[in-house]
Amino acid sequence: MIKPIFAEVAEVVEVNLEPTTIRDIGGVTKFNRSQYITLHESFGSGDLTEEDLLYIENELEAEYGRDGGLISWMANDIPADSKNPDMPDVSKIKALFDKRFYENASDIRLNPENMRNVILCTHPEKMHGHKNNTSYEWGPRSAEATAEYFAHLLKYGFTDKNRPLAIEVYNEPFVKAKKIPTSIEEMSEQHKVVAKRVKELNPDVMVGGYSAAWVEFESGNWNNWNNWQKKFMDIAGQDMDFWSYHIYDGVNVMGTPRARTGSNSEAIMDIIDTYSHIKFGVAKPIMITEYGKIPAGNMSTMPYSEERSAGMLYSALGQLMTFMDHPDRLIRTVPFILGKASWTYGMANDYVPGDANPYLLWRRLADGKSYVKTDLMKFYYFWKGVKGEWRLSASSNPDVRVHMLVDNKRVNVIMMNLDNTSKKVALNGLNKVKTHAVTLRSLTTNVKKPILAEQTLQAMPESYDLGAGEIVMFQLDMKNALPVKRKIKEHRVYATSYLQDIKGNQDINFTFKSVPTGQGSAKLRLSPARELGKQPLPSKVLINGTPLVLPNNWAGDDQKGRKMFYGMVELNIPMEALNETSVVSLSYPDDGGKIASAVLQINREER
Repeated sequence: MIKPIFAEVAEVVEVNLEPTTIRDIGGVTKFNRSQYITLHESFGSGDLTEEDLLYIENELEAEYGRDGGLISWMANDIPADSKNPDMPDVSKIKALFDKRFYENASDIRLNPENMRNVILCTHPEKMHGHKNNTSYEWGPRSAEATAEYFAHLLKYGFTDKNRPLAIEVYNEPFVKAKKIPTSIEEMSEQHKVVAKRVKELNPDVMVGGYSAAWVEFESGNWNNWNNWQKKFMDIAGQDMDFWSYHIYDGVNVMGTPRARTGSNSEAIMDIIDTYSHIKFGVAKPIMITEYGKIPAGNMSTMPYSEERSAGMLYSALGQLMTFMDHPDRLIRTVPFILGKASWTYGMANDYVPGDANPYLLWRRLADGKSYVKTDLMKFYYFWKGVKGEWRLSASSNPDVRVHMLVDNKRVNVIMMNLDNTSKKVALNGLNKVKTHAVTLRSLTTNVKKPILAEQTLQAMPESYDLGAGEIVMFQLDMKNALPVKRKIKEHRVYATSYLQDIKGNQDINFTFKSVPTGQGSAKLRLSPARELGKQPLPSKVLINGTPLVLPNNWAGDDQKGRKMFYGMVELNIPMEALNETSVVSLSYPDDGGKIASAVLQINREER
C-alpha cells in the first residue's frame, strides 16, 4: 500500500453495512462452509483416530478438503493386467477398496458427506505415465495407463453416494517435470487423456488442474505465464472443468519471496479468469487447493513456535477474507493445514524428537506417542458456528476486509486488518438493528503469540480500533429477523484483450461488451505489473471518456523486495459513465511493464 508522507489526522476507515440488502455474488447468496472451512485432510488419513475425526467435525466444524495420497497408495496393491502388462488390472480395485475401507472402517470415516467434497490428486513422480516409470508393476508407462487407473478407481472404488466430485490430475506437476523427466507439453497432454477417460466412466466428476505451485506469472518477462499457465490452458483447457493453483506468502518450491495476500492474489485470479474468458468464452471456476504461508524450513520438522504459527494464521485468514469475495469464482479453497500427518516426520530432514512440521493441527511430543494441539486450531475456532446469507458491506480502505452474514436472528460482521499498523474503523449502518446480545470474537496474528478471545458487549460499538493483523467478528443477536428490502447483484465483465505493453504517453485501451447498466455501483479491477521504483498506477484512467479517481492504496503490502509490483487495484466508476459497450483508456508517463488484466465489477440493484 501507499501511505501519505504527511497526515495531520489519522485515517478513519469507513465500514458501511446494509443488513437488509442481500449481496448476490454472481448468483451466490449464502456462505457455504464446505467451500471455505476446510483442511488439507481426507477420509483416507489413517493416522487420524475416530476421536480426531469427531473433533474435526464437531469442535472445529471443518470439512475434509483434499487428498494427495490415496491414489498412489492404493496403486501399490494393483497388479498389472495379465493380458497387457503395461496396464493396471482394474478388476482388482473394488475388492481392494472393500477390504481397506468398507469392511473395517467406521461409519464416520465413510460418511458420504465427508467424501463427496474431497478433491483427489496424486504425485506426478509416481503417476505420470512415461516409458521408464517403474513406480508400480504396470508403470504407469503411458498416459492411457494412468487414465484407466484413475477412471476405474473413481468408478468402482466408490459408490454414487460417496464418490469425490473433483480430481486434480497431478499435484504441482510442472515444478517436478525435469526431475521425472518430462515436458510441460507432455504433462498437459496427459491431463487431457485422463480427463476424457475419467468423465467417460464418471460423468459427474469434475477434472481440473494444473495445481500450479509457482504462480509468479510475471517472472522472466511473463515466461512463467506463457510457458506454464497459458500453455496448459491452450493444450488441456478445453477438457478442464476448473483451474487450480496454490497461493502462499513466501516461496513454494520455486520463485522469490513475496507476500501474495491482498492485491497479488486478486491479480492472479483475474488474469486466469480473463484469459479463460477470451479463450473459451467463459471464466471457468477455480479451486485454490493449497494456501497460507510457507515459513522458513517449509516441510521440515522444527521446534514449535507460537510466533511462527501466528504469522501462518495471518496469511491463511487474510487470504480467506479475500477469497470470500468470490464464492461464484472460487468454488473450493483449502488452507494447507494438516491433521497429524505422521508421514512428515523425517520426510525433509533428520527428525529430532519433539520437533514437528509447522502445518499440523496436532504435533507429536518427544515421547513419540503423545500429541498436543497447535495454534493453527484457532483458524477453525474463529469460524465456529458461522453461517448465513451474504449482506452488503463495504470498506473505504482495501486493507480492512469486511463481510456481513445474516443467519436468521443473528448478524455476523467480520473484519480483518491486512496492514501492519492499526486502523480506527467507523461502523456505519447498524444503529437501527435492535439487539438483545452482542458478542465480540477476536484473533490477533501480528504478535508473538496468537490470542483468540471472546467477550460480551453492552451494545454494538460505533467504532473499533482494529489491530495490525487482527480479525474480529461482531455477533449481534436480535429479537426479530431483519426484513429484506433490496438485492445487489455482482456481475463480472472481462475485457476482450489482456497483457498489454505499457509505452510512455500512449493510450492503452480495453473494450468490454454486454456491460450491465442501471442503478448501483461499479469498479474497475486493474492489474498493472511494473518494476519497483516505477510509477505503479497510470497517470490517468478514463471510461467512455469519463476520468476516474486514482486510488493511493491497495490490499496488502507494497511488494518491496521484489523486482516487480503486480497487483489488482480497484477504481470506483460512476454508474452513469457505463455503456453497454464500454472502453477503458489509460496511460503512463514512461515505458515498461504491462497491464495484465482489466475487469469490470458491476454491483447492480435488482429488486
